[in-house]
Amino acid sequence: MNTSVLDDLFEINRQLNRIFDLSDPVYRGRWPEANLYEDKDAYLVAVKVPGLEKNEIEISLKDKTLTIRGERKKSAANKEKVLLEERFSGSFERSFLLSDRIDEEHIRAESQNGLLLVRLPKSPEAKPRTIEIK
Repeated sequence: MNTSVLDDLFEINRQLNRIFDLSDPVYRGRWPEANLYEDKDAYLVAVKVPGLEKNEIEISLKDKTLTIRGERKKSAANKEKVLLEERFSGSFERSFLLSDRIDEEHIRAESQNGLLLVRLPKSPEAKPRTIEIK
Protein backbone atom coordinates (compact mmCIF):
# COMPACT_ATOMS: atom_id res chain seq x y z
CA MET A 1 0.00 0.00 0.00
CA ASN A 2 1.36 3.41 -0.96
CA THR A 3 1.35 6.19 1.59
CA SER A 4 1.78 9.88 1.05
CA VAL A 5 3.30 12.59 3.17
CA LEU A 6 -0.25 13.58 4.22
CA ASP A 7 -0.94 10.04 5.44
CA ASP A 8 2.21 10.25 7.55
CA LEU A 9 1.20 13.65 8.96
CA PHE A 10 -2.29 12.39 9.87
CA GLU A 11 -0.74 9.40 11.61
CA ILE A 12 1.68 11.62 13.56
CA ASN A 13 -1.23 13.86 14.60
CA ARG A 14 -3.27 10.82 15.68
CA GLN A 15 -0.38 9.53 17.76
CA LEU A 16 0.17 12.94 19.39
CA ASN A 17 -3.52 13.14 20.26
CA ARG A 18 -3.25 9.72 21.85
CA ILE A 19 -0.18 10.81 23.85
CA PHE A 20 -1.87 13.99 25.08
CA ASP A 21 -5.26 12.22 25.43
CA LEU A 22 -7.80 14.94 24.70
CA SER A 23 -10.34 13.19 26.94
CA ASP A 24 -8.19 14.08 29.96
CA PRO A 25 -10.21 16.07 32.57
CA VAL A 26 -7.69 18.92 32.46
CA TYR A 27 -8.34 19.39 28.73
CA ARG A 28 -12.09 18.89 29.10
CA GLY A 29 -12.22 21.59 31.76
CA ARG A 30 -11.46 24.19 29.09
CA TRP A 31 -14.56 23.38 27.09
CA PRO A 32 -16.83 25.11 26.50
CA GLU A 33 -14.90 28.31 26.07
CA ALA A 34 -16.39 31.23 27.99
CA ASN A 35 -15.98 34.96 28.55
CA LEU A 36 -17.24 36.73 31.68
CA TYR A 37 -18.03 40.46 31.63
CA GLU A 38 -19.17 42.90 34.29
CA ASP A 39 -20.76 46.32 34.17
CA LYS A 40 -22.33 48.36 36.96
CA ASP A 41 -25.69 46.57 36.63
CA ALA A 42 -24.90 42.94 35.78
CA TYR A 43 -22.54 40.15 34.90
CA LEU A 44 -22.70 38.64 31.42
CA VAL A 45 -21.44 35.14 30.73
CA ALA A 46 -20.90 34.28 27.05
CA VAL A 47 -20.26 30.60 26.36
CA LYS A 48 -19.52 28.91 23.02
CA VAL A 49 -21.84 25.91 22.60
CA PRO A 50 -21.91 25.17 18.86
CA GLY A 51 -24.22 22.39 17.79
CA LEU A 52 -26.12 22.24 21.09
CA GLU A 53 -29.82 22.96 21.44
CA LYS A 54 -31.07 24.90 24.45
CA ASN A 55 -32.69 21.75 25.89
CA GLU A 56 -29.21 20.11 25.99
CA ILE A 57 -27.86 22.78 28.37
CA GLU A 58 -28.59 23.20 32.08
CA ILE A 59 -27.82 26.41 34.00
CA SER A 60 -27.93 26.65 37.79
CA LEU A 61 -26.98 29.17 40.45
CA LYS A 62 -26.19 28.15 44.02
CA ASP A 63 -24.08 29.86 46.69
CA LYS A 64 -22.80 32.50 44.24
CA THR A 65 -21.67 29.78 41.83
CA LEU A 66 -23.06 29.74 38.30
CA THR A 67 -22.82 26.27 36.77
CA ILE A 68 -23.39 25.38 33.12
CA ARG A 69 -23.76 21.69 32.26
CA GLY A 70 -24.52 19.78 29.12
CA GLU A 71 -23.52 17.05 26.80
CA ARG A 72 -22.34 17.05 23.22
CA LYS A 73 -23.14 13.73 21.68
CA LYS A 74 -20.56 12.04 19.50
CA SER A 75 -21.20 12.27 15.77
CA ALA A 76 -23.06 9.35 14.29
CA ALA A 77 -20.70 6.49 13.55
CA ASN A 78 -19.78 6.33 9.90
CA LYS A 79 -18.09 3.58 7.97
CA GLU A 80 -15.21 5.95 7.25
CA LYS A 81 -12.01 5.73 9.23
CA VAL A 82 -11.60 8.76 11.51
CA LEU A 83 -8.30 10.47 10.74
CA LEU A 84 -8.68 13.48 13.01
CA GLU A 85 -11.24 14.13 15.74
CA GLU A 86 -10.73 17.44 17.53
CA ARG A 87 -14.33 18.21 18.39
CA PHE A 88 -15.00 17.42 22.03
CA SER A 89 -17.89 15.08 22.75
CA GLY A 90 -19.30 13.98 26.07
CA SER A 91 -20.50 15.68 29.23
CA PHE A 92 -19.18 19.05 30.29
CA GLU A 93 -19.52 21.35 33.25
CA ARG A 94 -18.21 24.87 33.81
CA SER A 95 -18.59 26.78 37.05
CA PHE A 96 -18.01 30.45 37.80
CA LEU A 97 -17.76 31.91 41.29
CA LEU A 98 -19.46 35.30 41.41
CA SER A 99 -18.30 37.81 44.00
CA ASP A 100 -21.45 39.92 44.45
CA ARG A 101 -25.03 39.06 45.18
CA ILE A 102 -27.20 38.36 42.18
CA ASP A 103 -30.84 39.30 41.63
CA GLU A 104 -31.86 35.69 41.02
CA GLU A 105 -35.43 36.59 40.01
CA HIS A 106 -34.21 38.48 36.94
CA ILE A 107 -31.57 36.14 35.50
CA ARG A 108 -31.99 35.67 31.76
CA ALA A 109 -30.38 33.20 29.39
CA GLU A 110 -30.60 32.81 25.65
CA SER A 111 -28.91 30.66 23.08
CA GLN A 112 -28.36 31.85 19.54
CA ASN A 113 -26.01 30.77 16.74
CA GLY A 114 -23.90 28.55 19.01
CA LEU A 115 -23.50 31.18 21.74
CA LEU A 116 -25.11 30.95 25.17
CA LEU A 117 -25.58 34.32 26.87
CA VAL A 118 -26.44 34.45 30.57
CA ARG A 119 -27.24 37.85 32.09
CA LEU A 120 -26.95 37.96 35.87
CA PRO A 121 -28.28 41.27 37.19
CA LYS A 122 -26.69 42.49 40.40
CA SER A 123 -28.93 42.92 43.42
CA PRO A 124 -29.55 46.54 44.45
CA GLU A 125 -27.27 46.05 47.48
CA ALA A 126 -24.39 44.97 45.24
CA LYS A 127 -24.61 47.92 42.84
CA PRO A 128 -22.39 50.92 43.45
CA ARG A 129 -24.22 54.00 44.61
CA THR A 130 -23.33 57.65 44.85
CA ILE A 131 -23.45 59.30 48.24
CA GLU A 132 -24.48 62.93 48.29
CA ILE A 133 -22.26 65.30 50.25
CA LYS A 134 -24.25 67.72 52.43
